[in-house]
Amino acid sequence: MNFKALFATLLLALFLSTGTTVFAKTAQATATINIRSSPSTSAKIVGVFPKGFKAQVISTSGEWTKISYDGVVGYVKTDYIMITNDNSKANSKKALSTSDQVFYQTAVVLKDNARLRSDKSTSSKIVKTLSKGSKVYVLSREQNGWIKVKTSDGVIGYMAYYLLKINGASSSKTVSRGGYDREDKINYNGSLADRIIGFAKNFLGIRYRYGGSSPSTGFDCSGFVQYVFRNFGIHLERTAADMAASNGVRISPDELRPGDLVFFDTDGGRNYINHVGIYIGNGMYIHASSARRCVTISDLTSKYGTSFMMAKRVIR
Repeated sequence: MNFKALFATLLLALFLSTGTTVFAKTAQATATINIRSSPSTSAKIVGVFPKGFKAQVISTSGEWTKISYDGVVGYVKTDYIMITNDNSKANSKKALSTSDQVFYQTAVVLKDNARLRSDKSTSSKIVKTLSKGSKVYVLSREQNGWIKVKTSDGVIGYMAYYLLKINGASSSKTVSRGGYDREDKINYNGSLADRIIGFAKNFLGIRYRYGGSSPSTGFDCSGFVQYVFRNFGIHLERTAADMAASNGVRISPDELRPGDLVFFDTDGGRNYINHVGIYIGNGMYIHASSARRCVTISDLTSKYGTSFMMAKRVIR
């Protein structure tokens, strides 16, 4: 072993013996923003980093930060993210022992027997059940519709968005030309349908991609609808035709209410369902449009309206 290698080994051993911890950095988007291939607003958009979601920080230089999010590596504007260190367990426990009301938002549980889980999955261990009206502290918003919370008696775990009413959880957005660089008006405090629609509007402007099912790479129509509802614990089939055949209860057009699914045959033959969107009220629906090449809001009386086939209700 040469001198440099020996020195590096000794230095590493000394470092480990001191118990010093190197903290990885995490970025949380404060707005839905573009991920670019290089640190320039003229660089290619390789994905989208949605508001409230988290990513690993690779490096930061001035007004740009390099991140890894949902399998996409690229650059985002530093102004639109919040960077934090992933603290050690000891530091986390110390922070949680201080006044929660000072550091965290509060939320109210909306249903009896609401499940607090050990991880961000409906198959993970249930660590506690909470009654309707219970107060919890919001520690962070995670990917795929989960919220990390702490109960009043100190139990930490994950809950789905639709189980909680988050106090003061609204913000505003202006969509800039060419992509997302600002926030959207979102309110998670209403009914389940309101929260689903608010979550769906996070992705307005995200590009259309055939077969796409992720905000970082793009959506097709059914991928978008499936992704949105999955964030609220509702499983839907992958294609528009399968959703129409298997999910929910069929309703008449005059029974439509926000959160219902609307189905179309865009080929004009009115004999096969190949498109789906989410009804948002007032004759409008949100969908991933191949014609407009992005997630957008359309009128049922528009071109798609002439190919309307049926509606189904999946929110009970």
